[in-house]
Amino acid sequence: MNENNVELEAVEGGEIDLRKYIDIIVRQRWVIISVTIIAMVITLLVSFTMRPVYTARGTVMIEKEPNILSFEEIFQVETFRDDYFQTQYKLLQSRSLAERTIEKLKLWQKEEFSGRKPATAVNWNEPVFRRKLIDEFLGRLEVKPIRMTRLVEVAFKAHDPQLAADCVNTLFDCFVDMNIETKYEATEQATEFLSQQIEDLKKEISQKEQELQNYGQEKDIVILSDKETTILDKLNEVNKALTEAQIDRVRKEAYYNEIKNASPEYIPEALSNPLIQRLREDYLKLSREYAKMQEQFQPDYPEMQRLKAELDTARALLKNETEGLVKAAYSEYQAALKKERSLKELFERQKEEAFRLNSNAILYNSLKIELENKKSLLESLLKRQSETGVSARLRGLRTSNIRVVDRADLPISPSSPKKLRNLLLALFLGLFGGVGLAFVMEYLDNTVKSAEEVGRYTGLPTLGVVPAFGEDANQGYGYYAYGRKKGEGQSQEKKEGGEKFQNIELIVHFAPESAFSENYRSLRTALLLSSPQSSLKTIMVTSPLPEEGKSATISNLAVSLAQTGKKTLLIDADLRRPKQHQIFKMKNHEGLTSYLALDLTLEKLIKPTIVPSLYLINSGPIPPNPAELLGSDKMARLLSFLKNQFDFILIDTPPILTVTDAQIVGKLVDGLVLVVQAGKTPRDALVQTRELIDLLKLRTFGVVVNGLNLDSHGYYYRHYYRRYYREYRG
Repeated sequence: MNENNVELEAVEGGEIDLRKYIDIIVRQRWVIISVTIIAMVITLLVSFTMRPVYTARGTVMIEKEPNILSFEEIFQVETFRDDYFQTQYKLLQSRSLAERTIEKLKLWQKEEFSGRKPATAVNWNEPVFRRKLIDEFLGRLEVKPIRMTRLVEVAFKAHDPQLAADCVNTLFDCFVDMNIETKYEATEQATEFLSQQIEDLKKEISQKEQELQNYGQEKDIVILSDKETTILDKLNEVNKALTEAQIDRVRKEAYYNEIKNASPEYIPEALSNPLIQRLREDYLKLSREYAKMQEQFQPDYPEMQRLKAELDTARALLKNETEGLVKAAYSEYQAALKKERSLKELFERQKEEAFRLNSNAILYNSLKIELENKKSLLESLLKRQSETGVSARLRGLRTSNIRVVDRADLPISPSSPKKLRNLLLALFLGLFGGVGLAFVMEYLDNTVKSAEEVGRYTGLPTLGVVPAFGEDANQGYGYYAYGRKKGEGQSQEKKEGGEKFQNIELIVHFAPESAFSENYRSLRTALLLSSPQSSLKTIMVTSPLPEEGKSATISNLAVSLAQTGKKTLLIDADLRRPKQHQIFKMKNHEGLTSYLALDLTLEKLIKPTIVPSLYLINSGPIPPNPAELLGSDKMARLLSFLKNQFDFILIDTPPILTVTDAQIVGKLVDGLVLVVQAGKTPRDALVQTRELIDLLKLRTFGVVVNGLNLDSHGYYYRHYYRRYYREYRG
């Protein structure tokens, strides 16, 4: 029988009886209380011994940059994307920013980060030490965007409150510096490129002006003919196309120069492709996860290998996509360069045609147009150079779209441990865990707990319930039982002017007004009412297993029957572990075994006891073959003779499941009474006992539930027993 006790009791008739759950909680209350107290004590010890942690908090605002300059027209830069703010949040938690902050504060010299012995700059340069320090810094850092705003709250935890505040404020400063450096790095590169292009163009314009002037003076050009005008117009169109091609080539060459060195660690803003930005975010996210897991696991750990493979894949995808865009930019640049060269060749052919026509004026005007176009290109480049120069000079003013709203103040009180919260949490978890443990113990406990369970597993009626008898049994039910008088072999204890009985055996005789005596009298009444008195002459009392209280039960039942004036005989047929002679304080030299095996007379066999009308046949010496003696014809004849001499015959036998003695005696008696002990008798033992009784076709009057703990069966039972026996005593 391995069914859950809770389920067996709760699911009956399709209804859930909450009283069963309450009984379990009451029965296991000390387990629940103990678990709760242990949880609270441990929590208190940890909370008061834990080193306090302080959390410094600051707020930073991240704005999108206003579109002041038009220089992005050249580079086709889409400065802001939908994922702009998410990127900024990740940058706040990036390893590069953490490294800047650590270097600025020299955290390797702080005992909190380096341990008892401060580290040096040499340690900081070691890759392993650097990685661990950065990981520890990021582990203490918390970045939390404030919903529906452009504000970000940054928190840092440290045992030193000043250090916590310094880390947050220094992180803000380094974040602003990194933003400014990233913002103006591409602008500086573009400015340098344009300066070189402008210098080359100025030299070329100066040379063309000199050629035009020399040619005009040499040829003395005044007017142009119609044919020359046509050739000149055509030459002008080619020259304009060449100028546009040159501008396009300059723009694409500048774009290519900016992005040609792009790598997964540095993606310039010129690369406005959303796919690259998404791949870069995935790469950064995997990098952080991999760095955190390095603190706990070795590189050959399966999860680390899987994450490393994902990181390599993300890096490869990002690198491939970036290289693809760089190649595309290079291809566009080469195409523009090829177009420029083609137009330049066309322009040169047009000039050669003008020379072939021997038209000096056409050549002169072509030189003039070429000069004007170059001046136009120079003016455009100068304008762009002016714009980029202004942007570069703004760097010195430290203008940024990142603004610190609230710098971190020195935290006054520690953020952890929170003693009251921890105590309440420990109380809740202790109660929850205690209740859970109580139900687990109930699940693992395979013993019967109540008379209802006994009836469910045996199908037999309950004749009586005997409460548990312990050190506090007497006062627990509102009375003090009477003890034996001195000289009768029973210990006594004086308390509050009365005598406290210390043993349940023969309590019906020595404490007739006690609650336990009344329970045995109730058992007597139920037994007498269970069958006609003519069929209750011989009664066997047994139990499924040893140590379940059958000997105490049969002795008190015999006393209660004798107290009615009926002549009662108690036979101790437990020839293996006899006990009745100890209960009645008799010697066990001659007894039942002496009669069955030898020639002991009935006068010596039947002995009177201290209880009027109650007689005892003790077991006698322990024989080597008790089952054969009990199953002999002489035992059957003895019982047949004794039925005519006594009103009731009670037979104490060994447990029915352990040996066959009780099974043999059961065939000789009118019926048996089964004694079980609550909280000790297993449920499967009850089932086996009932199957054995049915197999042997033994008549059973009912079951006595012994040792029932009334405190574990709810308030109703305790209240009922205490009130009843207070009234009975009064």
